Amino acid sequence: MKARILSLTALALLLSSAAAAQTKISGAQQCQKPDIVGTTDAGDKPGHTMQLVKASCAWGTPLEMAGVKSKDGVSVAFADATSTRITSTGTYVANMDNGDKFFVSFRESAPVKDGKPQTVKGTWTFTGGTGKLKGLTGKGTHTVTMNDDGTAVVNVEGDYSVAAAAPKKTMSKNPS
Repeated sequence: MKARILSLTALALLLSSAAAAQTKISGAQQCQKPDIVGTTDAGDKPGHTMQLVKASCAWGTPLEMAGVKSKDGVSVAFADATSTRITSTGTYVANMDNGDKFFVSFRESAPVKDGKPQTVKGTWTFTGGTGKLKGLTGKGTHTVTMNDDGTAVVNVEGDYSVAAAAPKKTMSKNPS
């Protein structure tokens, strides 16, 4: 019985420390009008197209993780558009103010009205990072508000954690 209580207590402590490791984040970026790398008709119905899109963004309200702030980044996405809806999936690579990077996989969609996407809503997941962000995990949501000139504002929120660095091995002298 004591062993079971001890096991449950240890498990509770472990779970509480894991939950505490998640840190909430939010930020906003301004994106330039995207470059359409390529477009083709899907061929199944009028107005159904596939596009490869690349966009550059700067963080007006940066994400702060592990003591560093996001600076800018580039997304590359595959967009599937019809006359009523656009969906896209892609990758985002961000640069931090210290030179580190983080990587994101995202999915998003929006209704189309009068040939223009309306507010885009999506989800994202961190897929990794470099430097202080090595071992980065987390996920969240984003909302993209499109401007008439083709630029956009992206509001991001979610949570993250960074794996603790492995302790450095030290060589001990063998007293022989």
